[in-house]
Amino acid sequence: MAKEISVAIPMEEGDPLGAVPNDKLIIVKVQPGTLAEGNLKIGDQVLKLNNTIVQNCDHFFQLLRFAPPCATITLVRDEKKAAELEAKVLIPPDRAKLITRRDGYMYFVARLEWKPGGPKLGLGIKHYQNRVLVSRCDPGSLASQQLQVGDHLIDIDGHPVTDKDVCRELLLKSLQANRFVTTVVERPETMEARHWVQGALAASVAQAPSVAMNSDVRAIAARERQKLQKAIVPKKSCLRRSTSMGKRVNIDEGKAMEFIIASDNEGKSLRHVRK
Repeated sequence: MAKEISVAIPMEEGDPLGAVPNDKLIIVKVQPGTLAEGNLKIGDQVLKLNNTIVQNCDHFFQLLRFAPPCATITLVRDEKKAAELEAKVLIPPDRAKLITRRDGYMYFVARLEWKPGGPKLGLGIKHYQNRVLVSRCDPGSLASQQLQVGDHLIDIDGHPVTDKDVCRELLLKSLQANRFVTTVVERPETMEARHWVQGALAASVAQAPSVAMNSDVRAIAARERQKLQKAIVPKKSCLRRSTSMGKRVNIDEGKAMEFIIASDNEGKSLRHVRK
């Protein structure tokens, strides 16, 4: 059951709190060894800081600058929801190593469970710069329960994905075989991150291959194309004489024979040619 509590955290000027809230002011990350560890939990929703109502994330961090010597945070804590969120945010090590963490994003494991007669998947995806992004989530669908437009699907059941076709195949196979699928999700949290994702989703479908070549490979390919263009083989004329040696014909004069054939000067005497 959710309850409102206040947590007093002694701090000195310049001390980092070590807690990261999302746009709804819900704590999604607590860094080990910081002031937040042991005081705040994943899933806590921040309401006030030193009796000032917190408007958004930027306002929260602005208030923290003037909080010393003590930051008293009023929050709503729901133990059950906190446990569920913590289970999502705590990613297994073998799957966490697939993540290239970026500022402005949160990371969690989403689990989609399919039941016969239940809602359809309702998921649309596209790839952009080696990332599989959610481009559509139908309302009331299976996907809408865990995902939202702009989410980056990093893996499917531990298999890294950078191509939408590979991702779709793995996702459908897992749902058909196990009736559930898990995926590590990168979700934009800041305005800058959301702006980047919007640009990626609006990018043209006619883009570079999903697996881009390294710069050295592109340079080699460009040089080879130039060589092929310079070394153009001249076109052959159909009237040219062949320079190749033909087959030699040997005539055995000892076996020469004569055959009379028709001619256009019938009746006139024909002269034998000199041998």
